[in-house]
Amino acid sequence: MRRQVIISVLALSLLGGCARIGASNFNPLNWFGPSEEVAVTETGQRLTVLPTLAPKRGYADFQDTRTLVTTLSDVTIVKSASGAIVTAVGLVPSLGYYDAELVRIETDNPTEMVLDFRLRAPKTATAIGTPAQRRITVARSISAPNLAGIRTITVRGASGARVIRR
Repeated sequence: MRRQVIISVLALSLLGGCARIGASNFNPLNWFGPSEEVAVTETGQRLTVLPTLAPKRGYADFQDTRTLVTTLSDVTIVKSASGAIVTAVGLVPSLGYYDAELVRIETDNPTEMVLDFRLRAPKTATAIGTPAQRRITVARSISAPNLAGIRTITVRGASGARVIRR
């Protein structure tokens, strides 16, 4: 008799830990969760909506910390199958410059495209080198739709700019 009382007390204390049988997972009516709304197409196929990878507070404003090329020596434009390729050659004061790019700058004039020749300076002091070693060439492809209506392309450096007219 004593053993039955102990087992009964243990069983009741375990069941007492469940707040309600109606809310526990032992209840077969709770095996599936509540219904939820899903997006479907006009034909009735279910759309899979993936969560975004964007940060919750959005992206930080990007600030380009690269400097303009010291001396801009040449700018050319070559027609390509997809539009045009703008090539710029610059001269830097010493070796070790990297991450060069032609960055488009927005202007009020719709017939003009302005590009900045930006690059990153070396973190430590480097050798000066010959002018041929200090020359940096960078190119940018411009698609035909972006090139439509553009009459002048200006490439800017720290000591001046060069303009190409179509």
